[in-house]
Amino acid sequence: MSLEQQNITTAQSNVAPAPAPEDSSSVGPTRTKSLMLIVGDPSADRHMESILKLVKQSAPDLKMWGVGGERMEEIGVELLADLKDFAVIGFFEIIEKVPRILKMGHTILMEIEKRKPDVIMMVDFGGFNLKIVPRIRKKFPDQKLLYFISPQIWASRPWRIKTIAANVSKMLVIFPFEEPLYASYGVPARFVGHPLTLHIPNDQALLDKETFTRTHELRADKPIIAVLPGSRKQEIKTLLPILLTAMEELLTERPDLQFAVSKANKTVSELVDKIYEKHKIKKRFSKNVTFLDGSENYNLFKNSDLVWAKSGTTTLEVAMFGKPMLIIYRGALLSYFLVVLVLTVKNVGLPNLLAGRTLVPELLQLDCRPQQLVRYTSDLLDVPGLRNEISDELLKLRDQLGQGNYVENCAQEILAALNINP
Repeated sequence: MSLEQQNITTAQSNVAPAPAPEDSSSVGPTRTKSLMLIVGDPSADRHMESILKLVKQSAPDLKMWGVGGERMEEIGVELLADLKDFAVIGFFEIIEKVPRILKMGHTILMEIEKRKPDVIMMVDFGGFNLKIVPRIRKKFPDQKLLYFISPQIWASRPWRIKTIAANVSKMLVIFPFEEPLYASYGVPARFVGHPLTLHIPNDQALLDKETFTRTHELRADKPIIAVLPGSRKQEIKTLLPILLTAMEELLTERPDLQFAVSKANKTVSELVDKIYEKHKIKKRFSKNVTFLDGSENYNLFKNSDLVWAKSGTTTLEVAMFGKPMLIIYRGALLSYFLVVLVLTVKNVGLPNLLAGRTLVPELLQLDCRPQQLVRYTSDLLDVPGLRNEISDELLKLRDQLGQGNYVENCAQEILAALNINP
């Protein structure tokens, strides 16, 4: 055993054991169970909506509260804070929201003290959750604490596993290789299944190309490039002008191209329109640019020829459809360099990480500029054989996600932690 593993194991052994199940024979009324949630991402908000609906079937009186989004709120979660108020990217972009984040951390600790939740479940949101969890564990040593969707310790900042080992009761992971990785460090973990295996519909449930193009006034006989600039305002502000410039250059050379821009959510929809209105592309090529609601993404992926996607979970969704893509990202320069310093892998795109090689191009930071987008797009459009080869390799990644119903498995873990029989 390495010194690092010894330290982790020692740290974990110092965590107080979870409290014993409540004795149902005790005198007095039974206290209503309480579940606290800390969720900081729109996709995690959607995942928890499905999980909590199932939990409520076995625990209709369960009190649910914490940090989350509109989907969680709609099913009865009392929000102390809305995740959209804390959606930031990069190390330096977070600075302007530090006071609000610090206040949220203080509020969380006070509310735990006041409400005494039976279980706390953290979901993704590693930048915040891994900061607050040691404070929770120190102040509430007997607290049961689950963590769903692991920080990517296998891609960067591997030392974070020490924090996890010392403070988290159990990890609920979404990649099959994460379970043995945590086990090798003595961290309780369960592979619950990847959300994409449940959420991506089969081809028969989606629109065929003729119906899709007719619905959105596109031509089925001309190439369609899907454009996904992100789901956060800062991403849109940074990436969309670059993408629009590249679109204009490509349309000048290839007037038969069609671009379908996805508006990820209501929060960024108006911003997308505003930036587009300011760009001259509207005057020259407005018929070649279409805007779609984010709810149409799967239909868009199925019927596109190529995808420009902001680095993140979306790239894995695109891969499940076997669509060639360009992975794009640009943030504050200093933030990017800090990220590079802690990376332990060559690639950052999830499809490339799963493939173990550069399967699709990554245009990151200084490479994320119009000229590069034009170059790589032209290469892929001009070589159908290359697109087909990439498509075949991407489809193989679906099998790597393994099997498992994350909704049922996570609900099972929550109920078990609450000592509630399903």
